[in-house]
Amino acid sequence: MRPTFRTDLVCSREEQQGVVFYRIDDPKSQTSFRLYEIEYLIAKKLDGNRELSAVTTAVKKEFNFDINEPDLQRFVNQLESMGFLVVSRDTTDRAAVAAEPETAVMDRPVRPEPAAAEPAAPLPPLELAPTDFDAAEFNRLLRSAFLHVKQGYVVHARDYFLAAKELSPSDERLTKLVHHLEIIGDASGPAEVEYLWNQATQLFPDIAAEVGPGVESRSGGPVEAVTSPAVEAPGWDEDIKARVAWLVVLLVVLIGGVGGLVWVVKTYRIFEAAPRVKVSTLRADRIPILFEAPAEAVQAVQEQWLSVGADGPVESVVAPGQRVAIGDVVLSLQLPPPVVQQLKKSKAALVKADQALAKASEKVEKLVAEREAVETERSTAEERLKELRPKSVLNQGGVSKRDLEKWKSVLVEANKKLGRIKQKERGPRKQLAKLEKRREATAKKLEQVQARAAAKLVRAPFAGLVAEAKATVGQTVKAGERLVLLRDSDAVRLRFTLPVSLPVQVGGEAHVAVRGGKPGRAKVSSLTAKEPGAVLEVRLDDPTGTYLEMPPADFQLVREFAEPAYRVPVGAVFGNERGTFVIVAMQKRAQENAVEVLHRDAAHAVIRGVAGSLRDGEQVVTVRLEGGTVSEIGAGAALEIVE
Repeated sequence: MRPTFRTDLVCSREEQQGVVFYRIDDPKSQTSFRLYEIEYLIAKKLDGNRELSAVTTAVKKEFNFDINEPDLQRFVNQLESMGFLVVSRDTTDRAAVAAEPETAVMDRPVRPEPAAAEPAAPLPPLELAPTDFDAAEFNRLLRSAFLHVKQGYVVHARDYFLAAKELSPSDERLTKLVHHLEIIGDASGPAEVEYLWNQATQLFPDIAAEVGPGVESRSGGPVEAVTSPAVEAPGWDEDIKARVAWLVVLLVVLIGGVGGLVWVVKTYRIFEAAPRVKVSTLRADRIPILFEAPAEAVQAVQEQWLSVGADGPVESVVAPGQRVAIGDVVLSLQLPPPVVQQLKKSKAALVKADQALAKASEKVEKLVAEREAVETERSTAEERLKELRPKSVLNQGGVSKRDLEKWKSVLVEANKKLGRIKQKERGPRKQLAKLEKRREATAKKLEQVQARAAAKLVRAPFAGLVAEAKATVGQTVKAGERLVLLRDSDAVRLRFTLPVSLPVQVGGEAHVAVRGGKPGRAKVSSLTAKEPGAVLEVRLDDPTGTYLEMPPADFQLVREFAEPAYRVPVGAVFGNERGTFVIVAMQKRAQENAVEVLHRDAAHAVIRGVAGSLRDGEQVVTVRLEGGTVSEIGAGAALEIVE
């Protein structure tokens, strides 16, 4: 039997609440039908070239969906009855088809709907008329539901469990299972699939055994048949749980008295109401993890004590805290009166020469700007004439004699202006050259006078900050005596002793946080091995010029950048003999998730989920109100979240 899904059917994709359907419109019968996505994909495999056995193989391989040949045969019968297929079969096939009940592969009849109707909600299973209980049909529906859970189709599985409940409304197992489905809602993540498989396997172990091994647990192993209370929702077996609890209470009262009763009530939280809590939303970020030990030393990258080359009283000295540029005089001794007079006269002559030179330069610059403007006019006129003259010679339209004469006049006038400007420039340019030579001679004379006084002047060898001055005005000092301490304040050198080795090298890059702020880039100056770690020195640029005044404890080296990581209040993290955890509010239920603490201070902790246990946007319980701590909230407990 090789059925063919009709190619003239109009198929359109629809999605409602995350569930994908395909609407099938039959242009011949003017009717419409709906198929789940997996049903539509199976139907598309019916291309007239495959036997049914080949179709089941292709579906398992391409879609990872378990389907056997009898179920596929029933699905084909249903599609054929609605006129969706073109089937060619022999007599044996017809007899076999006649014997099969016409039910879709997912045991959900495909219901027709009017062609002009708007998209409706997903079709539920057909309501069955009250008849004798059909055990075979009941088991088929449960098997189909289990298969959908196994494949991760939680929403689809709900339809089959509801259809089975309609066949057996008094079945308490299905009543409990439907309650669990209400808890899950439309969620179909790995945790929800695992939870539903656990519940269904516990209630229908025989069906689970027929279907085979179930889904993989979040820890990577097969899911056990019995659900752990830590994973199970609080609605689990409430009546049995209550009876057992009260039986334990009665036994404890009889054996241990009131003290035992109090212990049981506290231990099993029998009368405990939903704890009122506050939560914080997780935001994934790239968070720097710092070494706990701060810098051991903060030093200037460059510093030097300056001294004078002669003896004598101090004439002037730069005060501590002032910045100086390279070549600036930071200290000078008193000079003989003739030298002072020469310096004064030479400096005044240099100032006068600079003023005259600036004035002449300004005049020349104006003439140059005027000449460049005229040159632009001339260039424009020349370009226009180049465009117009060929057209005129070839007698092309659009060119008049007036246009040619106009641009010729502009060109002639521009040339005249240029001639006049060049004549005007000659005098100022000669004057500028003369003043430049005079200024150069004046500066040279000043240098000669200063050279005679160089021994009594102290100049800054680099730009920096005057950190200390041991001389005062009028004090007599000696040659070679350390008088002024100059520091380069644009960067600092930091030294760290690390407990472990970092994958860095000299000249490479490290990151340093100043007073807990955003880390900045630093350059590795030296790296020395020191068991079990290393001694690292880095150069850190100082945009504020204040790092030298800070204590070493204000500088911390970044160990690594964790991504994704989460910053939470320190009260949200707790530990016990099983490890370190946070409480995640999942649908207002407490879920205990294992975490790794990367860094902790007095207010916050930087954490990372173990095996992907945390996700961006989840809510973590940070504070438990009205007594108690976060660590005392039991897994699976209902939560009252206070905004």
